Amino acid sequence: MRFEDLINSKTGLLTKNDIQILSYLLKNRESISHMTSKELSELTFTSPATLTRISKKLDFNGLSEMKYFLRHERDISQPERTDYFTALEKDMKDTMSLLSQTDLQPLVKAIHEARHIYLYGTDWGEKRACELLARNFIAVDQRMYAIPSITELKWALDTVGSEDLLIVISFSGENQEINNHLMRLHVKNVTLISITPLSQNSLSSQATFNLYYVSTRLHISNIPDTEYNYFSCLEFVVDALFRYYIDTYH
Repeated sequence: MRFEDLINSKTGLLTKNDIQILSYLLKNRESISHMTSKELSELTFTSPATLTRISKKLDFNGLSEMKYFLRHERDISQPERTDYFTALEKDMKDTMSLLSQTDLQPLVKAIHEARHIYLYGTDWGEKRACELLARNFIAVDQRMYAIPSITELKWALDTVGSEDLLIVISFSGENQEINNHLMRLHVKNVTLISITPLSQNSLSSQATFNLYYVSTRLHISNIPDTEYNYFSCLEFVVDALFRYYIDTYH
């Protein structure tokens, strides 16, 4: 969906001032994509809280996600990217920018205080990131349990409690079966951390805390229904979370 169509679909929720601000963002998407919320609020004569409120009216999790949508929409309207080495450099820089705007303190506090920590990755690359997390935290005597499949995830969801923590890593964030099961966590008041690419997705909307990364899809083959997704930035985020934990508690 184009950003303009998204605005049109939410007109009943948007004030005249909201639409003016969104119109400005739309016209200046090139210049605003890397601005901080403070810089952008000063430019639009409003507050960071107002910008966040507007972004949530459009079903984004926050301003960073809305800015990414604007930038990504611009990118996909341009000719297909072929310089994937440069794309990796940009993805890493954008991911680092997202991390620098994220308050990691409550995430590492939740990890530090959890009774049991469970990790679940939805596919091969995500499971490898879970294994990397578990491996790193052994060094600081913080045990994490990597869940191998959805069957074992269901077992864990039956036993987890409010003192436990679940970290779910997903490329799409839209696995309906998993998301349906995760809804049970709210009743038990279990802390959920999601790690996904920066996008609108069901998993991140359910999570207590979100970590995002940026990943450019590689169009290598014309075979239908074939995706080439790489996880360098995901593993970068996982490593950054561990390093922040060490800086905080060791």
